[in-house]
Amino acid sequence: MNNGWPYDHVEHWPPMTYRNREPPTSQILSDFANFLKNDGSSDQNKELQPWIPFCEGRCAFCYFAVSCDKQNVVSYIAALKKALALYSENNYVKSSVFTELYVGGGSPSVISNEQIADVLSFCREKFNLRADHLTKFTACTNSLSENKITALYSNNVNQLDIGIQTFNDSLRKTLMIRDGSRDAKNKLKLIKKKGLRVSIDLLYNLPGQTLEQWQDDITQALELEVESVDCYPLDLYPETPLAKKIATGELPPVGDDSTELDMYVEAYRIFKENGYEPTCHNRFSRVKEDFNKPSSEVVGTGAGFFMGHIDRFLYSDIEDIQGYISKVKEGSFPIARLNKISKEEEMRKAMMLIYIRVPVDRENFRANYGKFPEEAFPNAINKLKSKGLIEEKDGKIQLTEKGDPWRFNISWEFFKNA
Repeated sequence: MNNGWPYDHVEHWPPMTYRNREPPTSQILSDFANFLKNDGSSDQNKELQPWIPFCEGRCAFCYFAVSCDKQNVVSYIAALKKALALYSENNYVKSSVFTELYVGGGSPSVISNEQIADVLSFCREKFNLRADHLTKFTACTNSLSENKITALYSNNVNQLDIGIQTFNDSLRKTLMIRDGSRDAKNKLKLIKKKGLRVSIDLLYNLPGQTLEQWQDDITQALELEVESVDCYPLDLYPETPLAKKIATGELPPVGDDSTELDMYVEAYRIFKENGYEPTCHNRFSRVKEDFNKPSSEVVGTGAGFFMGHIDRFLYSDIEDIQGYISKVKEGSFPIARLNKISKEEEMRKAMMLIYIRVPVDRENFRANYGKFPEEAFPNAINKLKSKGLIEEKDGKIQLTEKGDPWRFNISWEFFKNA
């Protein structure tokens, strides 16, 4: 092991992501459709997530299924609404109450003001959104005019989630981000002036990035008084322009695990010192809603959508836009991958709350699964406690500060033999 670390390598992803799902069989699709006929009323937080996969251009690091060809926007939005209606017409969804509406993608801010209003009003008409629900909207600064920001505010959007990635102009050029940091910062200031909350993404461990440059990115985020910051280590995918330039030597390589860990620990320190607390997957926030219990289910659809979670069903949609549109025209759910997890997998997944910084209540766990976490996973619990990565406090099992940088590694421990 390196430097006394608890693990040899820093994991970036937990178990049971969309990468692990299988194409659906006719049987599981039938099971899914039949399940949706059930009642869905509960007191759990549920999220509605329409997906708009369009962007003005693809960034050099991007591996998501996005399209820069906006000729299909009109037909795509029609298909999206039809797919949303397929869900809303089922009893399970009809009887569900949603606490959050999140428009993801892509950069949905590239569509017109009228199309934005159309999608939002459709969702609010077809789904039971709680009166005090939050509406969050993914955006890029390059596509946000003052008029569009005003339109988003007028359509009761509460928060814009924006992929800034870095404020360093040299690194922005490397990442093929289409506007400069000055323009981006001016847009963030304008968004806040208009009355919307701002959450930004920052990437770290970029090719050639120094610790000082990373510290400067954090400092600028603090100076802008954004409400929250999601800090992601760079994931390098072989087919991206960024990976190809690194492979040919045109760009320097990314830092090693030690560099990445140093950058994360520095972010943790600076944000904590400035009143931001760690929450969710990779977020530092000063907004109380970010510390609410996370959504237990995500009902969503769209080309490339991958967050679907309804009861024990996990699903992701067709990535190709034309393929998505065609499937919806058939009157079918445009699902590309669908799994139903077992009760044991559900129990393992319940322990993964730790990696999103949510303590696992021992009594609730026993009520759901008939045993305490330490009875279900004695080896994992003992190992993690002995290393000082988790602790028990007030009847709950939670991360320690030492364990926080290793939270994804920790989540994998519950998918080994108990």
